[in-house]
Amino acid sequence: MLSARKVSALLVCVLLLVPAIPVVENAFPLINEAEGVLKYEAYRVHVAEITHTISIRNPGKAGTTRAELWVPLIRNVTARHLVVANISSSSGTPEFLEDSSGNLYAHWTQIVIPSGQTFVAEIRYHALSFAVQFRVNSSLSKPYNTESSVYEKYTQPEKFIESDDELIVSTAKNIVAEIDEDDYHARAQAIYEFVVNYLTYRLQPKEQGALWALENKEGDCSEYSYLFVALCRAVGIPARVQAGFAFSGYTEETENGHMWAEYYLEEYGWIPVDASWKLFDKLDNRHFAALQSIPEYTEFVNYEFKYGGNTPIDNQKVKTRTASISSMENFTLAEKLFRAASKVEEAEAALFVAKIMGTWLLFPSDYRKVENAFLESQILLQNAIDSWSEQLAENAYQKANECEENAGRIALGAFAVYSAAFLVLIIIIVVLILKSKVMRREAVSP
Repeated sequence: MLSARKVSALLVCVLLLVPAIPVVENAFPLINEAEGVLKYEAYRVHVAEITHTISIRNPGKAGTTRAELWVPLIRNVTARHLVVANISSSSGTPEFLEDSSGNLYAHWTQIVIPSGQTFVAEIRYHALSFAVQFRVNSSLSKPYNTESSVYEKYTQPEKFIESDDELIVSTAKNIVAEIDEDDYHARAQAIYEFVVNYLTYRLQPKEQGALWALENKEGDCSEYSYLFVALCRAVGIPARVQAGFAFSGYTEETENGHMWAEYYLEEYGWIPVDASWKLFDKLDNRHFAALQSIPEYTEFVNYEFKYGGNTPIDNQKVKTRTASISSMENFTLAEKLFRAASKVEEAEAALFVAKIMGTWLLFPSDYRKVENAFLESQILLQNAIDSWSEQLAENAYQKANECEENAGRIALGAFAVYSAAFLVLIIIIVVLILKSKVMRREAVSP
């Protein structure tokens, strides 16, 4: 016969184990019939203030004249960040230039720096940024349109990206030799893994390029990016480099820029890769892109200065810190996306609580509805970011709010079930204890 202690221990174990039974992860769908496909998750919404200061001092006795300054500007990039920029300088007002790759520059001309004086240009950004994680399903990716402008531009060799070199071509073909030629995602991943494992990170004094990196087996973020892009292009996968700033923390100061890469899939668009940071199909919320592909007005630098007369001394500082969304109060889309993304994160937390409480087992139908509502909110947020739609951002907020409320409701339902079960357990234990006492008294009675 089971003792009261054994019965109570057994029931407690059952109550503890019910919510802990694992859920099959791939049961979570990435396709919602109403809203479409979840191509990527946008999460960890962040508002940053970024200050880029360029100081050019003339230490000589003669003046620095006929000087020009080009500064690539952080752009509004879909799925990564939206920015508002304020530009100031100690003299002159810049013009704005855009090249064929969509790179945007602030350009100062006719700068004169007298002896002992300093020219200062400051660009202050307020940026709404997201971490992104792409969820690529190779079966949904279509063959490339080889006649498209994207394919033609980003599969060609160019400076630092020697994708037609015999060594690069043969290396790329060997990397993907055993991978289905139509599985472009798997091929890109194999190339990424090759670059990460093949190169040793070592800072370089100048841009070296893909071929140099392949031959010397080393490089910094530039060589990692050039080599990945060149190998992708060599096997017909459109790819390009990205350059700008990347921060390891939310409050930081640096004098350096950073480079990473992107490859292109039909139905998914441009997908980020930072091989030197070991990021594939994802990027954190502290990467800010200014240049894509080879720039036409500058080299791959954060600024370029040309001058006549006395040689100046130039340097840059880039600082970032967390800011409030109120700093973007005149950018309604950014405010609505921030509100929606924050609510999606809250809904995810509520869904997680509901999950660990075992609601998927107690109320399977309700749990699936909540789970599907969360997926729908993610897709709506994704579509709002891609299309710059305030209405879709509002829809994402409403759907995430619905998910959060319903997740809380079924979590409370689960709590009620466990509370009732615990009460029943207490009653059973009390009954068994009383029965045990009665049986002991009867056993000792004459």
